[in-house]
Amino acid sequence: MSQLIEQSRSPLVEQPLKTSAATGATLACMGLADSIPLMHGSQGCGAFAKVYLIQHFREPIPLQNTAIDHIAAVMGGDDNLSQALQLLCDTHQPKLIMVMTTGLTEMQGCDLDRVIREFRQQYPQYQQVYIVPVTTPDFVGTMQTGFADAIQACVKQMLLHNPIDSATALAKRNNQQLNVFCSVALTSADVELIEHYCGAFGFSAIMLPNLSLSLDGHLAEQDYSVTATGGTSIKQLADMAYSAANLVVGPSMSSAAHVLEQQCGMPSYHLGMAMGLAETDQLILILSRLSGKPVPAWLSRQRKRLQDSLLDTHFLLSNSTIALALEPDAACGYSSLLSEVGAQIKLVVSTLNSRSLKQINAQRIIIGDLSDLSQQLGSIELVVGNTHCANLCEPETPVLRAGYPCHDRFGNSDVLQVGYEGARARLFALANLLKAYHQDEVPAHVSAYRFGPEQTLTNQQ
Repeated sequence: MSQLIEQSRSPLVEQPLKTSAATGATLACMGLADSIPLMHGSQGCGAFAKVYLIQHFREPIPLQNTAIDHIAAVMGGDDNLSQALQLLCDTHQPKLIMVMTTGLTEMQGCDLDRVIREFRQQYPQYQQVYIVPVTTPDFVGTMQTGFADAIQACVKQMLLHNPIDSATALAKRNNQQLNVFCSVALTSADVELIEHYCGAFGFSAIMLPNLSLSLDGHLAEQDYSVTATGGTSIKQLADMAYSAANLVVGPSMSSAAHVLEQQCGMPSYHLGMAMGLAETDQLILILSRLSGKPVPAWLSRQRKRLQDSLLDTHFLLSNSTIALALEPDAACGYSSLLSEVGAQIKLVVSTLNSRSLKQINAQRIIIGDLSDLSQQLGSIELVVGNTHCANLCEPETPVLRAGYPCHDRFGNSDVLQVGYEGARARLFALANLLKAYHQDEVPAHVSAYRFGPEQTLTNQQ
């Protein structure tokens, strides 16, 4: 059933939920090995994204900035960008530089493609460095769209560096290799688990981007790295053209997979967010069919454990009233999980009017900010959202931390949401939150034949 989506048109945003597209593109770049994110704008634009991500991951983010000042803001910042690219190539020797615009440089009418093309002509010695331009103005899109657009731009850039047609791709196809496009809503632990699932069926998976190798909380060998400390390598990017298929985890990543569909004739399988029993079953079924192998016994056992957790937690979660304040991909994933346990999703507040939101079974869906949530809090038992959401709702209403930013919690990279294991962990977290807020597992039953002391005294008289 298609859901009606309301659009909040308040002229004043007091409690924002949306984050800029440039922040999403910066995060995507951190999942590419030996890469540097370069934001083309003023230092303030870059500082916000950097602090935002550092607070969430508690890891260094090597975000660079072209430092547009008041003169460049009026006269144009093309020279700033060209000099910044030269400096980064000279001093840091990255393998990939992702250039993101901001609201300031977009309003200037900056032509990233032209500036990069001229830089290539002026400095041919840097031809081996991938330079990926992404348009991410602050006034269009969200963190989710910036993340997805950055990955789509990477795939296009890879095909520009390594031109290939569908006939050649088919002839060199590696049937033991899969491309997995990972949504911004997936944590490092989620990415690692999906790769583990692919490996269980004999597949070598190329995760794009692969945050499980860069922002998983590992201790780097050096004090500070000027590039991302891990992620999808340039070689893996080039090898993606020869994979057997694309697995798309998150509706927002479909456009990136579509590039390979068109260019290489590669089939794609869209898996939702792989959250909950049904979507994980779909993932396992596709892997089993593609590989021709049976489902391993340990996966069958994990499925039974999730079934048991659904049984255990439904006493608390079924008919509980829940609100989601998340980006569209994450909202779709959590709605799938909550629907399976019988929870009522009374309200979804999201940032972007995405087609995927229409599939959510909720009483009300609003494209707005957290002030739209605050008006409904009296009728809601639990909220799924970020730290800003918690500041608004707690202590009266408990909040399960999800999305960005969650800077009041440690271990955000380790939060597991997908697969059988992730669904089980999230169900327990939701149920434990309700219990901690004094919700009884089963409401006390009061018999119609019960009588109190007053009635006893009346009967004796």
